[in-house]
Amino acid sequence: MSGLRSRLKGIMRSSKPSSQTVNDKEAAVPDLDLSKPSPSRTKSKKDDLGFLELVSGTDPIVDIIAIHGLDGHRERTWTAENGILWLRDLLKADIPNARILAYGYDADTRSRECISTQKIYQHADKLLKSLSRQRRDHPRRPIIFIAHSLGGIVLKQVIHLIAHVLALIVN
Repeated sequence: MSGLRSRLKGIMRSSKPSSQTVNDKEAAVPDLDLSKPSPSRTKSKKDDLGFLELVSGTDPIVDIIAIHGLDGHRERTWTAENGILWLRDLLKADIPNARILAYGYDADTRSRECISTQKIYQHADKLLKSLSRQRRDHPRRPIIFIAHSLGGIVLKQVIHLIAHVLALIVN
């Protein structure tokens, strides 16, 4: 794991904004041709929700699941400015027997399309149901969660929901 730690430190150093000045040509805003479809206009934020398998793993023995935070994104949250998505590009080298997934949910507070109106419970319920479908073939494989900010609160609600269901079964 120390190899991963040193690589992450290197990425974080190389991903910090430089102090170079931007010339006028780079700073200019490009003209928008509204007659041509743009990828940003044709792609909906719904396309980035749910699970995305980043690494399938070699004979996986564990699932690693990353959950972003408020105003986060299932890929961009974990990607440095140099384009390295550390969950996919670095973690797989240190843990080759892990299946690595990123989970996206609507945590937008500033979207042009629409802002989220869902409650923590609704996010947790969707995550739990999606997780059940994702792990249908391997329900007993251990899970390591990586959660940031609001993602940790959503995960806490998932654990509460699981505990509630288990309490109903036991009683």
